[in-house]
Amino acid sequence: MPSGPRGSDAIDTAIDESDAIGFVTRCRGDDPTSRYVTGFDVDHDVVYVRLPGETHLRVPSTVDIPEAADAASIRVDDQPAGKAAAAVLASHAETGTVLTPRTIPHDAALHLEAAGYELASTTALRDARATKDAAELDALEWVQRAATRGIKTAAVILADADVEDGTLVWSDAPLSTERIRRQVNATLAVEGVDAAGATTVTTGTRGGRDEAVELVAGEPIVVSVSPRGPFGYRGALARTFVVDADGGWERRAHVACDAARDVALVEANPGADAGFVGSEIRAETAAFGFSMESEVTRDVGGGIGLSAREYPPLDGDTELAAGHVCRIRSAITHPDHGQVELTDVLVVEDDGPRYLADVPTGLDPAGWTE
Repeated sequence: MPSGPRGSDAIDTAIDESDAIGFVTRCRGDDPTSRYVTGFDVDHDVVYVRLPGETHLRVPSTVDIPEAADAASIRVDDQPAGKAAAAVLASHAETGTVLTPRTIPHDAALHLEAAGYELASTTALRDARATKDAAELDALEWVQRAATRGIKTAAVILADADVEDGTLVWSDAPLSTERIRRQVNATLAVEGVDAAGATTVTTGTRGGRDEAVELVAGEPIVVSVSPRGPFGYRGALARTFVVDADGGWERRAHVACDAARDVALVEANPGADAGFVGSEIRAETAAFGFSMESEVTRDVGGGIGLSAREYPPLDGDTELAAGHVCRIRSAITHPDHGQVELTDVLVVEDDGPRYLADVPTGLDPAGWTE
């Protein structure tokens, strides 16, 4: 499992290739980048400076100084981020080019330029985060297994439910979206992951995301989770269930989503254009007679890791590479019938893509109890 800071080798390579003297960024406490570059959880801003082979962290005096990891230099500095970074850089060189992400705050950039440094944008840190190493993949597979057990809880409950006057009844009471959501989150807690406020259960066209709606037979029920594991990495899994399905709209929509899910296993190879993969997922979904404009989802997924959404996106002209991990989503929404959705996490490997969890995709919840 991941331990210690990450990305330093990629940043050193970028520094060397650009003849820069170092790299600077400011990480906000709620930004997963903080955990990535420091190796520990923080709830405060951190100034991160990378000199070739050296990591320097600057934190405010209002917090306890965390234990240094991988020989990182951690000091208290209450100066603005740009001035604190400039003080570190000055120990290495008084002038020169400094690499920064495009998201560096404007005031920090101004302070660095005022100190005599020329700034150049780099995507080195973003690209490093996008390519997961073996320890990160272990963490992602671990949380995806927990996500699978969470969805299985919903499937088992639905498979066990009785139908009384069209309403689903479980444990002697009407079954609702809220009851399912709570049971799923209880399972996630037992599995040692945080539901991260991302568990949703929706049904048909009745109610919104946060409303408790009673479940009925023959209506699609979408259960979606995106838990956070103990090392910060996120999972993503969604399945659609129908109790006593009549094989109507939801069946055709499910066949389309399942086919689109399979397309990713064909197209998401190293060197493939990520935007092409995304467009093929949408095109395959629409090929079953659904409107690309009004029914097929635009959100077909993208990178996942310490954030539920990160690089690479499944649009644009990004080239997929071994180590990229993506959320793959196919969904169809209809104003009269509701929604059908399948979401999984896929890793691009040297010999092709694979899903991190091999789980049932069918509409019948009983498929999870066999």
